[in-house]
Amino acid sequence: MKQMKQAVKFTFDTHFDAPTSRTGEDARTHRNPTAADVERARTEGYAAGFAAGETEAAARADRELSTAMNELAAGAAGLIAALDARMKSLTAEATQLAVACARKLAPATIATRPEAEIEAVLRDCLSHLNREPHILLRVSTGLVDRLKETVDRMAMERGLTGRIILLGEPEMGDGDCVVEWADGGVVRSHDDIENEIAQIVARYIETLSVQSNPDLAMPEFGLADSDRT
Repeated sequence: MKQMKQAVKFTFDTHFDAPTSRTGEDARTHRNPTAADVERARTEGYAAGFAAGETEAAARADRELSTAMNELAAGAAGLIAALDARMKSLTAEATQLAVACARKLAPATIATRPEAEIEAVLRDCLSHLNREPHILLRVSTGLVDRLKETVDRMAMERGLTGRIILLGEPEMGDGDCVVEWADGGVVRSHDDIENEIAQIVARYIETLSVQSNPDLAMPEFGLADSDRT
């Protein structure tokens, strides 16, 4: 018969709740922070915050610069438009002044030698009227005697001797004349010329007005939203 070993009573000597020993590395990891650690953490936090602040400041500066440039561009466009409109207004005023001066000077100029304008009109007509049987020239009564010699000479030069009839009209002004032939005629009237010039000037000024901006006020440069706060 095989002999069995004597049983040993289990005494529960092993304590499972006993604290385990920490390694040197764990101890170093869980040690209390020193003053140097606190200073280093504070320095690192300050540097990170400063960098973030610089980034935000640069982004804000870019936004404000973009806003300012847009406002400057809009203001410059408005300024150019206002200056252009003002220049057109000054051009229109200068044109009107020139016409007014011409109206004052024209009568005085014509009065010095009114027959000069009539001679120019008659000479232009005779350049293509060599075959007309008769040509009638109507002028102011006061210019008949002054023009007779000139008209006769021009008729002789064109081979129209005796075919140009000079008549005086009391209601016509000095410098005005009417040249008539069989199938046509030419009228030179100071009033008609002045009216035609006035119409031309009026159309020109109207064109300037259409092109101009009606609001000639200088543009206002607004503040950016960030500057109003």
